Amino acid sequence: MPLRRFFPFISKLVAGIGDFRSGTGYDPLLIYKNGDQQKLGVMICYEGILLKRAGLTGRGCRSAGEYTNDAWSETPSAPYQHLSMTVFRSVENRLYLVRAANTGISAIIDPTGKIVNRSGLFEKAALQGTIRFMDMKSFYSIYGDLFVYGCMVV
Repeated sequence: MPLRRFFPFISKLVAGIGDFRSGTGYDPLLIYKNGDQQKLGVMICYEGILLKRAGLTGRGCRSAGEYTNDAWSETPSAPYQHLSMTVFRSVENRLYLVRAANTGISAIIDPTGKIVNRSGLFEKAALQGTIRFMDMKSFYSIYGDLFVYGCMVV
């Protein structure tokens, strides 16, 4: 809590919340399946639309998940746009991606960008599908923005 040491009474106002600080990076979650360690890239909310914040490239992620709150949206088109941008993270990294949204659209996306299963907007649903841990590298996951820089030079 900011300024806690200068204003001790603040602790009583925010009891149970705890203190937070910045993390050290975008580390994947380690999951154990059949005795093998797998890496799951995790994106929270807007990180799925910002390439550098997604934290998937170069970290050995073999699957990904995005957990988002689309309740902020004032227009009905925003959750659809948010989903469509998340599809690019799956394609860029050739990963299965599971997206869970509170009011937006939850989905299972395959490494080619195909939406295998999805919920509707403002729909309470449980999605079913098969997710695989992929060991496939895309050009982007190996070289990053090299293609973009090459296009700028040309």
